[in-house]
Amino acid sequence: MIDLHFHCLPGLDDGPADWDEAVELCRAAADEGTSTIVATPHVLRDRWLNDDVAVRDELVLKLNAKLGGHPAVLPGCEFFYSADVIELLERGASGPLTGLNRSRYLLIEFPAGWVPPNAEAIFFELSLLGVHPVIAHPERNLDLARNPARLRSLVEKGGVVQLTAGSLLGSFGRPALVAALEFIRLGLVDVVASDAHSIDRRPPMLAAARKMVAEQYGEETARGIFTDNPRAIVESQPLPWSMQ
Repeated sequence: MIDLHFHCLPGLDDGPADWDEAVELCRAAADEGTSTIVATPHVLRDRWLNDDVAVRDELVLKLNAKLGGHPAVLPGCEFFYSADVIELLERGASGPLTGLNRSRYLLIEFPAGWVPPNAEAIFFELSLLGVHPVIAHPERNLDLARNPARLRSLVEKGGVVQLTAGSLLGSFGRPALVAALEFIRLGLVDVVASDAHSIDRRPPMLAAARKMVAEQYGEETARGIFTDNPRAIVESQPLPWSMQ
């Protein structure tokens, strides 16, 4: 499996506090069958600015050295949505944003309670630039959970939908579970990732979610959203699998 949303760089956000925790968390993911994770520290969110790409890259290199490639850790970020995303991307390597494995796919997190009214217009602009916004955990966003049509609108403007493994297992409560299952029913889901933060508070749980999806929706669906689409994303390729 390939995990596209993973907080594993120590001391940057609400993920691991130190190297021991970071290594333990990554090895737990490897133990359950994850071969590759993308490090996605919060960027430009509240107190977690993390806007120096060089600092983040150095941590990725050091973590890979400690893990010996099991699992492999790739660079990325979780960008807290703002309307200046186009300007930030145009800064290129000197800017704060890193696509998932430096691909054309950018992980974007909306505020928990709402989606800004300009999101569709910004997503359309991103699509014109060849950038695919990956919507982090929409089932945990109150606006999108209550209004799947809004999520479909974002998808139609180029958005890619990423569910959280724990949501499918009930770890984020019944509303998130119900929304996640509804998004699957509507054919809106492209990938599932762990959004892991720590062994105790937010463990990976990707294997259990994959088993659940395979049992309820079939092995082809599980392979598509846990392996095939994630691989295409880190390789900056079109998604090969769709629920539609």
